[in-house]
Amino acid sequence: MAGDLNEIFALDPEMEIAAIADPDPAVAGRTKMPSGGARHFPSVEALVAAGGRYDGVLVGTQCNLHTHAACALAPLGAPLFLEKPVAITDDEVVRLAAAWRGREDQVVVSFPLRYTPLFRAVLAVVRSGALGAINQIQAFNNVNYGGVYFGQWYRDFDRAGGLWLQKATHDFDYINLLAGSAPTAVAATVTKRIYGGDKPHDLICSRCDETLTCPESPRNQAARGDNGGMGAGDHGCAFSREIKNEDAGSALIMYADGVHAAYSQNFVSRRTAGQRGARVTGYLGTVEFDWYTDSYRVIHHHDQRVDRVEVKASSGHGGGDQVLAQNFVDLVRGRARSHADLNAGLLSAAMCLAARTSAQNRTFQPIPAFATAVAPAIANRR
Repeated sequence: MAGDLNEIFALDPEMEIAAIADPDPAVAGRTKMPSGGARHFPSVEALVAAGGRYDGVLVGTQCNLHTHAACALAPLGAPLFLEKPVAITDDEVVRLAAAWRGREDQVVVSFPLRYTPLFRAVLAVVRSGALGAINQIQAFNNVNYGGVYFGQWYRDFDRAGGLWLQKATHDFDYINLLAGSAPTAVAATVTKRIYGGDKPHDLICSRCDETLTCPESPRNQAARGDNGGMGAGDHGCAFSREIKNEDAGSALIMYADGVHAAYSQNFVSRRTAGQRGARVTGYLGTVEFDWYTDSYRVIHHHDQRVDRVEVKASSGHGGGDQVLAQNFVDLVRGRARSHADLNAGLLSAAMCLAARTSAQNRTFQPIPAFATAVAPAIANRR
């Protein structure tokens, strides 16, 4: 959230923080932003009860509080910037949809990947018809900082909601745009062979008698020059018996028009094994791209032409953070509506929850009807 605020204030220096809701009264003093005389409230409910008019509100709490905060703030009537995932349970999806019904385009969901110059260029190729009839999308996310989900607070399943909601929520969103159709069902599977184990959940490296041999100890991370996201210093044991996060997962997404997408995410990839992108295959051609290389190429199936293009970006998340911030500024100023609205966030969350259930039950899971109903509109106007 701090990065998003930095982008917002850089784009519109007249904006400032008027109020902060946080149980910690010292949080306002630690905010390195234009906060001036910002009022502090111990909760979102206290902020709303105090009255006052706000031009916009931002929610950047831990994931299990996103829905709670967004629903509590809805009566203010102010545009909302909402971190992903927008919800981490099926019940939260329903409650959030009800709280903002009719005002979905007043919410900007933090989906920077769909805003990146690289993705916009690829999406233009797909929508131009240059690939012909599309029959398949293959997407991948090999996370080279995946240790963060096993050594830091994200390892807490009840707070984070699991790795479909942490990572695939971004990927499912951009895959939906590439497909341009309504997702109807998801089948998923996960693998948990690396992390987790029999260690106590409260164990940290400095209290462990295996720090000399454990590859995830700060000592051995420093020796190899890479902590893989686990954290450079003391951190929670990645081999705790209470870790529920899988270390790899794959999903098969069915779409209403017959297209299907195959998606995989892996959290033990390291260094230059990191990749994130997709391949879209049609009758006339294939386009493939990777955010790690800032490039895409189009292979023409019926001649010997291959187009290679680099699309460089200077800001975070492949250039998506700045565009995301600009959209929120424009929404607050009344110059635009959201281009990553709440419907997109709800659809992606519903798909992630379906994938989570599918992996548990080993069944195809239907996408909830209300989420499927908004999908064509989302795909067509973005």
